[in-house]
Amino acid sequence: MTRIPEETIEAVRSGTDIVDLIGEYVQLTKRGKNWFGLCPFHGENTPSFSVSEDKQLFHCFGCGASGNAITFVMDIENSQFTEAVVKLAGRTGLEIDMPIGNDSVAKPRNEFKHMFEAHTLAANFYSHLLLNTVEGEKALKYLEKRGFTREYIEKYGIGWSLEDSSALSDLLKRKRFDLNEMERAGLCIMKDNGTGFFDRFRGRIMFPLYDDNGSVVGFSGRTLSVEKQEAKYLNSPETPIFEKSQILYNFHNARLNVRKTGKVILFEGFMDAISADRAGVANGVAVMGTSLSDTHLIKLKRIAKEIIICCDGDDAGWEAAKRFAVMATAKGMDVQIALLPDKMDPDDYIAERGGEAFREKVIGNPHAYMSFIMAYAKRSKNLSYENDVLQFIHEVLEELTSRTSPVERDMYIRQLSVETSISVEAINQQFMKMVGKHAKQEKSQPNPTSNLKVVTTPNRKVSVTERAERLLLFHLLNDGALFDRIQEKRRDLFIRDDYAAIFVHLAGFYEQHGTPDFHRFAESLEDRELRKIVLEAAMVERDPEHVEEEVDDCIRHLEKYRVGLIIQEKMHESKEAEKMKDYARALELAREIIQLRNSLTVI
Repeated sequence: MTRIPEETIEAVRSGTDIVDLIGEYVQLTKRGKNWFGLCPFHGENTPSFSVSEDKQLFHCFGCGASGNAITFVMDIENSQFTEAVVKLAGRTGLEIDMPIGNDSVAKPRNEFKHMFEAHTLAANFYSHLLLNTVEGEKALKYLEKRGFTREYIEKYGIGWSLEDSSALSDLLKRKRFDLNEMERAGLCIMKDNGTGFFDRFRGRIMFPLYDDNGSVVGFSGRTLSVEKQEAKYLNSPETPIFEKSQILYNFHNARLNVRKTGKVILFEGFMDAISADRAGVANGVAVMGTSLSDTHLIKLKRIAKEIIICCDGDDAGWEAAKRFAVMATAKGMDVQIALLPDKMDPDDYIAERGGEAFREKVIGNPHAYMSFIMAYAKRSKNLSYENDVLQFIHEVLEELTSRTSPVERDMYIRQLSVETSISVEAINQQFMKMVGKHAKQEKSQPNPTSNLKVVTTPNRKVSVTERAERLLLFHLLNDGALFDRIQEKRRDLFIRDDYAAIFVHLAGFYEQHGTPDFHRFAESLEDRELRKIVLEAAMVERDPEHVEEEVDDCIRHLEKYRVGLIIQEKMHESKEAEKMKDYARALELAREIIQLRNSLTVI
């Protein structure tokens, strides 16, 4: 795998002023030694986001986000480590020559460099034709009639492709692009007789499609023709730089607003995302077509806590909303669904009722997941018929069996009773039967993890214990010899799973690099939450004259805490043994508890 040299990474990091960098995203004000502003990673009214010029680190006291210049770019741009370093290198005047290799970031930017360049050229060409030529006047007037201002036309790079069958192909040829490669890129098509090429897009309003970095990777062309045999929209085919399962329309524009609000609005089509943006909904993205992929959801989950799904109000839209909602719920996202009336799509609704109504009545008033499921289940049924009533109840209860909130279950069971005139008691009995059936099915399924002993941590957060873990991690990040000593003794010190995971990652880092470097270690972690913990620990204030005492105190506290957990577990086992009248086992456990309590005095 191609790697950026460590000395280059250090040069990029040290050559970047974190205050200047973050100042491009956040308005910062100096207070004392540090700079403060509104956190770009969550919505807030009072500045809790601190940037340290001395340490070249940032920290939010509200959401806990922490990091350095490189991890800031990784988080704010949702980019990989290599991309972040290359971007910062450009700011500092350093050139990074990334040879083609197996690197997932370097490869497309080098191997398919000409495809990216050709798409940029095509987008600029189409934009010029729309805004500055007689041939583009008809399309421009159409867009203006639809409410597009020049500002939004330029923001989305909207353009016009000529009726001429080879206008773009000829331009690409003059610019010395290989037209065989351009056909592979989806911009032109070889003639049947193999004597030349013609443009894929002709006589269409052109909407560029962007990747996460804001690079043009494809187009969607809308015809102005009313001829039925011609498709209304023509999209680029899938190419090495354009995959529908990877691309979310407007992601590069919406990302910052999504992070600030914690919410993302998911639309069916890119025109809906554009219309919503024009209506003041700046955190909307759209799938390309009607397919939502796991990659899309993983991408959205990284930057948003909540997803609001807004599909068309027709039957196909309801089906898409159900499909999207089920997939997002399975990924653990907080899902809500914004419903549109009268089979309208977002573009129609905004045109007819205005942006304010769309923001407040549709996006601002979404249905909870179960509320939507009830509405979806009811749509195709006539509750005057017994079979439809039974099917309606069955479908809703099937969804409820996977919900863990008793309040939520009670609320929707009562609502079902009102909707169907069936008693709450009868519906509850049916629900409990279904729960029992599901439990039996799950029990009959083999559990591959049944032989693994899982040690869970108590739900109650112990601030002293957390401080001990954080302080110990600080010393391990800065002292390789200390890490070696603890690892040799095979001490299972950390209580929380995330700290234990960091310890394992740190072992691998020391094995590869040898010397402490918390910046580089944090940057090597793909998990953003683990990076946050590492950089929080790196900022801990400590007493440099009492390092050994600090370390010993932390270890002693964590060992006592773990013994305390074991004591609690054995006390619980002892009570269970007494209930089962297994007094021999209860006595044995009592002896073990006494021994453990005695051991606390010598730790």
